[in-house]
Amino acid sequence: MKIVLGSLIAVLIMFSGSAHSGQLVADSGIAAQAMKNCQSDLRYLNQVVGWQVKWARQWQNTIAAEPETINEAITTWSQAPKALTIAIETLRLGIISGETAPQAVVIRVIQQVRDLLLELTIVNSKYTFKTVEHKNAAQWNFIIRNKIVPAVSRFEIFLQSEYLPVANKSPGLAKLKGGADCFFDSVAWWNTLQPSLEEIEEIGRRFLNDSRAQLLATGNNGDTVATILLSLREEVKNNRTSAAELINISEMALARARTKTLLTFTKQTTKEIAVSEMPKYLQDSAPAGYYGRAQGNTSARYIINTSRPNERRLMAEVIAFHEGVPGHHHWATYPRKEASSGYNSGILEGWALYSEYLADEMDLYSSTYDRQGMIAKHLWAASRLIVEPGLHIRGWSREEAIHFMMENTVMSRTEIEIEVDRYIAMPGQSLSYILGADLILSERKRARDIIGNTFDISEFHDVILESGVRPLPQVREDIRLWAQSVQKMPK
Repeated sequence: MKIVLGSLIAVLIMFSGSAHSGQLVADSGIAAQAMKNCQSDLRYLNQVVGWQVKWARQWQNTIAAEPETINEAITTWSQAPKALTIAIETLRLGIISGETAPQAVVIRVIQQVRDLLLELTIVNSKYTFKTVEHKNAAQWNFIIRNKIVPAVSRFEIFLQSEYLPVANKSPGLAKLKGGADCFFDSVAWWNTLQPSLEEIEEIGRRFLNDSRAQLLATGNNGDTVATILLSLREEVKNNRTSAAELINISEMALARARTKTLLTFTKQTTKEIAVSEMPKYLQDSAPAGYYGRAQGNTSARYIINTSRPNERRLMAEVIAFHEGVPGHHHWATYPRKEASSGYNSGILEGWALYSEYLADEMDLYSSTYDRQGMIAKHLWAASRLIVEPGLHIRGWSREEAIHFMMENTVMSRTEIEIEVDRYIAMPGQSLSYILGADLILSERKRARDIIGNTFDISEFHDVILESGVRPLPQVREDIRLWAQSVQKMPK
C-alpha cells in the first residue's frame, strides 16, 4: 500500500515554501498552518502534504536542477537529520500530553516513510545522482545515503514502535478538548469563510440533492438514482479500459477544452499542458491525478494515475477539465498584469470545481456517460460537507464516514478510504471545492439577474481571474462591484 499524491498535492506543495529558505522542519507542511491553534499532532503528521511527501519532491527537483544550485541544497539538506530528531522529540511530547494524531493517519504516514526508505536505498535511486561527473554529486549522494537514510529509518522505527500503539483511536476532532473550535478555525484558514455547522451541512445537502436530480435526468423511464448508481458501479467494475486509453481520453478532452475557451474567456492561455503518467510506485493508492506547474523547460502537466483504469474511466474527462482547462491550468497560466501569488484553497479549488460545471455549459463532455462521471464527482464533493462535520463535530467513526460515501457515491471502497483519511488529516480543506464553487455560482446568478441580457460570462470570468488568489469574501465583493458598474452603464 503506497499512499502519496492526490489531485491537490502539487498546488499545496507549491505554496508550502521552499526547502532552501530558513530552518528545515519535518512537520505536516502547509497543513500545520491550518492546525496551529489545535491541540493535535496533526500539526506534525500528514499523509497528504507532510515532510515525507514534500521532501521527496524537492529532492527530485534538486537532481534536475542546474549544478550551481546544488551547493545551497547540500547546506539545506544537511539539516534533515536534526529536523527529524526534533520531530521525534515533539511527537514524544504529544504522547505525554495525549495529543497523538489519529491512528488512520499514523498508519498511512508509516507506510509512506517505509516506501520512501525503499526508494532512497535502491540502486539508481531517483533521489541520487547517477554519475559523479555532476558537480557536488558525490557530496549530495553521501548526504542522502549516510545522513538522511539513517534519520528517516529512526523516524519510521519510532512511529511504529512507540507512537502507533498510543495513537488516537478516534478519527476526528470531536472528542478532543477544543475540537470544535479547532475544526472551525481550520475551515476558516483553508476557505477564508466562516460558515456555521448548519450552513456547511445545508450546502452539502443542497449539492447532493441537485446532483441526484441531474443524475436522474440522464436516465431512462423507470430509472431511479439508486438504479443509476448501481448501473454505474457495475460498469466501473466490468469495463476494460486500458491505461493508454485513459491517457488518450484525457488528452482529447483537454484538446476540446482549448479550442472552446475563447467562447467563455476574453483571454486564452498560450501555455501548453501535457498529460503524463504518474510514476508506477505512486499509483497503488493515490487518487486520480494532479496538476504540476511548468518547471524550467518542462511544460505544465496533468499527471494521471493509470492504475485501476476501469475505475478511473468514469471521471476521466471531468478530472481532466478540473486539473487542466478550464481548471487549474487555466487559472495558473491566465495572462494577468501581475503574477498571482499566495494560497487560498477556497478560490483555487472552488474555481477548479466550478470549471467542471463550466465544461458542461461549454458542451465539452463527449457522452452521457462522461456527464454522469461529472455528476458522480459532484456527489463525491458534496458528500464531504456531510462527512467532515460528521467526523470532526458529530463524532462519527471512520467506518460511518466510509459507509456514507459508499451509499452516496460510485467510488470504490479503496478510493473512499483514501479520501476519508484525507478528511481526518486535514480538517476543512476538502470543503474548499464546494464552498468556493457555490460562491462563484451564486454570485454569477446574482450578477446575471442584476445585469440582465447584457451579462457577459467572459467578463465575469475576468473579474474572478484577473486579480488572482485572494480571500473568497474579496472575490464576492469584486463580482458585486463589477455587476453594479455594468448595471449603471448606458444601454
